[in-house]
Amino acid sequence: MNRALGKKIMQLRKQHRYTQKYLAERCGESTTSISAYERGQRMPSVQTLERLAIALNTTVIDLTDPEHVQHPTLTEFISSSIEPLKPIDFKHVLEDILVHLTLSNEVYFDGRLLPQDVRDEMASSVNQALQHGLESIEA
Repeated sequence: MNRALGKKIMQLRKQHRYTQKYLAERCGESTTSISAYERGQRMPSVQTLERLAIALNTTVIDLTDPEHVQHPTLTEFISSSIEPLKPIDFKHVLEDILVHLTLSNEVYFDGRLLPQDVRDEMASSVNQALQHGLESIEA
């Protein structure tokens, strides 16, 4: 449980682009404690779990469920973006999604790990969208 919880804390912290120091300050812990939690060397108390969940914009249940991954909202992502936003190249986005679906060991959607058959079906749909988009551009 400690390792899975530590991995989840680190994953959420990085998704929110928080440093260990910043997370520690947000939940009233030391940087050393955050590091120990993330490495699975210490188990946070129930009160600390509650503060971590609030600081990471999640719930204790979601924080302790190793299958659930919470991604930042679009607003959080945009507000924490380092570079100014650029126009979206949708063909490039679809290609990136296709690569991620086919080559990544784990793919999550809505906080849940996708089974391989669902990933394959999604990859097929994205590939069709790419082909359809290319045909309409060439026509």
